Amino acid sequence: MEGFQHRYAELQALGARVVGVSTDTWATQGAFAKEMGLEFPLLSDWPNGRAVAAFGVQREQGPTARRVTFVFDAGGVLREVIDDERSMEAHPEGALAAVRRIAEGG
Repeated sequence: MEGFQHRYAELQALGARVVGVSTDTWATQGAFAKEMGLEFPLLSDWPNGRAVAAFGVQREQGPTARRVTFVFDAGGVLREVIDDERSMEAHPEGALAAVRRIAEGG
């Protein structure tokens, strides 16, 4: 989330909206967002994990989600999926690159 916050102004300037989703509780999400100074919303998929199931990002070892970033265009079409558990920078960098391509008509 820190990487998205660092790129938030640029993403916004390109017309992107950023939303984080987690299986953490609302209280945990709120405390984390405040601590990190996030300017975008964090949504909780707790306790039933419907979004995690719908996007197919559930972990085998429990009720948490894998770290996956989805980039949709303005029409709601999925344009990019960043699924990288090793590099947290891959997510904001990949999302920014995808948003740039979309903004350029690609």
